[in-house]
Amino acid sequence: MKDIQTREDIILIMRKFYDKLLTDDSISHFFTKTTDVSNHLEEHFEILADFWEQALFFKGGYKNNMFQKHLDVHKKSPFQQEHYQTWLKHLHTTIDESFEGENTEQMKTQSLSIATVLQIKFSQ
Repeated sequence: MKDIQTREDIILIMRKFYDKLLTDDSISHFFTKTTDVSNHLEEHFEILADFWEQALFFKGGYKNNMFQKHLDVHKKSPFQQEHYQTWLKHLHTTIDESFEGENTEQMKTQSLSIATVLQIKFSQ
């Protein structure tokens, strides 16, 4: 298997990842009821690709406030510990199905950091 190297690799991961999220009853409501993400997935994938390109490859382009976006969702429907665990499980499984290498491990490490920080911030 190859390492994550391109924006297209990131979008492939996001497509497969969201297939898992949207079919998991324990977490899908965040994407189908709490927000309208499921109605504009292609646009959302581009935003996610901007974020991960910046995080992994140091390419600019992400202009949103990731923390604020998730705080807005949390205020409507609070995230619980099991939601973070489910999110990480699906993301890491998706990544590992197609990729291995330094960027692959970096994406998993950064996703764990993101989930940890959000969990700490939102529990205060």
